[in-house]
Amino acid sequence: MDGLDTKSRIKVCARRLFAERGVEAVTVREIVAASGAKNGGSLNYYFKSKEGLISELLTDLFRDSSDGWLEGLSTLQRAGGPNSVRDVVTVLVRWPAESKMEDPSPTANRFLNSLLSTRRKTVRDFLETMNFSVFGQMLRYIREMKSDLPQPVIEQRLIYFSWYIISAKAAYESYIASGKKNPIWEGFDPLQNLIDCGTGLLEAPCSGKELEISQASSGSKKASKAHARTRALDAAFPS
Repeated sequence: MDGLDTKSRIKVCARRLFAERGVEAVTVREIVAASGAKNGGSLNYYFKSKEGLISELLTDLFRDSSDGWLEGLSTLQRAGGPNSVRDVVTVLVRWPAESKMEDPSPTANRFLNSLLSTRRKTVRDFLETMNFSVFGQMLRYIREMKSDLPQPVIEQRLIYFSWYIISAKAAYESYIASGKKNPIWEGFDPLQNLIDCGTGLLEAPCSGKELEISQASSGSKKASKAHARTRALDAAFPS
């Protein structure tokens, strides 16, 4: 962390500790000590509280993610796509590259996974105020490409998919952070396998009586931005 100012060191150390031990298990004092800050009140000075620090870390994470997703989606659009569910899943899994994130250490997915396990409402409330348009647009692409599925089915699958991707990437991130060899993660590209599995989850045939559910008419009116954002949040982080 050479060259980082005190505020940045606190953020890097906090996300690492949150990723390794969980958000609830880490104290303000431990974060300050790990950062090497000379003033014990440094965290409160920069972030007001542990909650304020968590909020800023979430801001960084979702800003980086949205920028990466936008870059990946723009690449597809310039080529005339996306043309398949796999195209969209690939963007969600592979973008952004960690090297382009404000904090490139392998902690982002474990930090988010910890928050979703213990503070899902915090994440949901935070995202209600954000511009969620890129993620929402990608979910709309998936809905349109899977219009053959009843709406309740695809909405459930988007929830399964979102949580599966976050959890699986957190597990892979733990392996990277460990620095240890493990044949489970080295026999095949884990991210490519995650793309394959995520695509299969969304595209699996529907069975049972759900096949008889008629598709709700989309209507002629476009949904408002607020409604589109809410649908995206419901699909990933149901309240």
